[in-house]
Amino acid sequence: MLFQIASIICKSFISVSTCSVIIILNFMYPSELPDDNLLLWSKFLHGDTCAFEKLMNRHYRDLFNYGTRFTGDKELVKDCIQDLFLVLWKNRSTVNQTNFVKFYLLKSLRRKLSKALSCNIYSFVNNELHFDAGFDDPVETKIIVSEYHLESSQKVRKLLATLSPREQEVIFLRFYTDVDYSQIAEIMSIHRQSAYNLLHDALRKLKKNFSSNKF
Repeated sequence: MLFQIASIICKSFISVSTCSVIIILNFMYPSELPDDNLLLWSKFLHGDTCAFEKLMNRHYRDLFNYGTRFTGDKELVKDCIQDLFLVLWKNRSTVNQTNFVKFYLLKSLRRKLSKALSCNIYSFVNNELHFDAGFDDPVETKIIVSEYHLESSQKVRKLLATLSPREQEVIFLRFYTDVDYSQIAEIMSIHRQSAYNLLHDALRKLKKNFSSNKF
């Protein structure tokens, strides 16, 4: 995790305040990247039920956490995830090989949720899905063990609530799911540069308020 934090900082941001926000976000949004996803995906495409079950179990929590940021209807999110995997299994003979399994699943779920929520005006803002970063999952915060990290994370929670839904989503995707800018752009249906700018602006806002005494 530390090398991921350092990589992000070195590539994009150099401010101490920004670094503090990034490090806290990584504590709050831990991610795991199993190295056998591609093998499991390949086996699933060839009809291996055990590999398919492992993929479902491995990615279900991330998909559920992502889906519930768009709606409080947890049953709807569960239904969409279930439908996603049912369709994948049914159409496995025509599903393409991918080098980015989590990205593929997140994009597919977002599309399904967008369709399911399209008739609910309260789920959309300016014709877009309303995203709430939230921090309700205890798994997301269990790594914060010191009083400093706890106090800082609570501050960032309040700061995140001041961001727009799209800014919250790009933060979530970058630090929770660990997808890159190109993948974020495709998931959110925006240009890669727009994804970079969106994250940059979001972190700049967080840094500005993080350094102030407003929160």
